Amino acid sequence: MKKKINKRFILTLCLSLLALSSYAQQDLMLSQEIFSRVNKNPAATGNTNDIDIFLHGRIQWAGVDNGPKTTVLNVTNYLDKIHSGVGFTMSYDHMGVGHNTTNMKLVYSYQIDLCEQYVLAMGLGAGINIGGFDYTANTMDDANEYGCDTYPYDKEVRVSPDFDLGFELNNPMWTVGVSMTHLTNKLSNTFRSGRHLYLYGIGDIHLNEQWILAPVINFFHHNKTNVFEIGSLAYFRRMYWGGLSWRPDLHDKMNPSMMVFTLGLEWKKFRFGYSYDLGLGSNDLLPSNTHEVILSYGIDKKRKQK
Repeated sequence: MKKKINKRFILTLCLSLLALSSYAQQDLMLSQEIFSRVNKNPAATGNTNDIDIFLHGRIQWAGVDNGPKTTVLNVTNYLDKIHSGVGFTMSYDHMGVGHNTTNMKLVYSYQIDLCEQYVLAMGLGAGINIGGFDYTANTMDDANEYGCDTYPYDKEVRVSPDFDLGFELNNPMWTVGVSMTHLTNKLSNTFRSGRHLYLYGIGDIHLNEQWILAPVINFFHHNKTNVFEIGSLAYFRRMYWGGLSWRPDLHDKMNPSMMVFTLGLEWKKFRFGYSYDLGLGSNDLLPSNTHEVILSYGIDKKRKQK
């Protein structure tokens, strides 16, 4: 019985990695990216009055060799005199054996006060994508057996321009956003991602002086992939938060529905958050130990000027 379980686990892992490869490059939906969204929507640049430094790390399938790993760094600032947000975003994705990408962009948003309650932000991101594949990291038991005499044994790196476009509409109780990443890339390949469409909504409901409820809806579309997430965060005294979200199976191919648990702490200008992804699919034999951590700090510009 143990041997059968191991075979099923290996088969599931291989099919999952092949699915990722078949779509070539695909952005991950990070569980805590609502706190700093500029890597997916440049319109969110400068949505606080501080200079915001945000670091986001994700380890998927912890314990599996060469499992996906993601790191995101966002630095943003709001310039009140020109109603604009400016910033920088960088992400690094390790997607398997010898396969990684680095994406770096400058981001800009312009905010328009539609009326006293509504602000429209329009954003643009521009930069480069560096995709790499190290063929030497792949080991074959017998190349002749698989007919791979032409197998390349060199590292390959490709650099390409990359652009994002997005919009956000804000009022004191909610935010809605739409964006498209990798605008000039119609299709994905080994070295870069194709276009992704993102839609989301975030609430800010003050239940009383101590509790705030923040429902969240996320959706992204890429090629034949559709990912949907619904959940909520609850804040206590603006210092502690916890949350729960669910990503249902929209295709029923491998039944990979997911539940995400989130906890966090905010003290003065420092923020720490942790989330854990739990696989619920009946055919999901991959380990559920996927972890995310965020660290951020806001620099008060007024205090700095004094």
